[in-house]
Amino acid sequence: MSPEHDAFEAELRQALQVPVPAGLAERMVHARTAPRRRFFAAAAGVLAAAGAGGYVWLVRPDPLAVACIDFVMKEEAKSIMMGAMPRAEAEAAIAATVPFARLEQVGQVKHIGPCPFNGATAYHVVLAVPQGKVTLLVMPSSPMRGARYAAKEGMHAAVVAMRGGSVGIVGGDAAIVDSVAGALRG
Repeated sequence: MSPEHDAFEAELRQALQVPVPAGLAERMVHARTAPRRRFFAAAAGVLAAAGAGGYVWLVRPDPLAVACIDFVMKEEAKSIMMGAMPRAEAEAAIAATVPFARLEQVGQVKHIGPCPFNGATAYHVVLAVPQGKVTLLVMPSSPMRGARYAAKEGMHAAVVAMRGGSVGIVGGDAAIVDSVAGALRG
């Protein structure tokens, strides 16, 4: 297991530890004498367990979205140093996933170039938007459904399904990431 996974598991265990209310044992003894109370106590326990399980499922970060954040934190500078693609070549490479013109409607394209990502070739895009900078990883060979999210070390990521693949969006603010995701799907 990775240190990040171990840290996540420790935080999860800590979040799920709920203190036992004072007097719970006495109330449970009294509940045994009244079938209706016993039913409500059991129902409340089941609902609490289901709610906690649902909450854990919803907040668990998606591995692909975490990989997008890791790329930005560890590989983005190297990718930029490798150089950008000519515009015509970039347009052709990502056309089936997201039209270049749509990127330009969202913000100013500062860099675009191919990069290895998640076992395939993605297209690394640095996009200047009015609120700052976001990084996109256009993944033509990674079709998916819906959207996936993660947050790690102050960064936020969403991976959204597009018509011919998917796009990972990484930024320092969740609202900006959501805004860019909505504009790209637009």
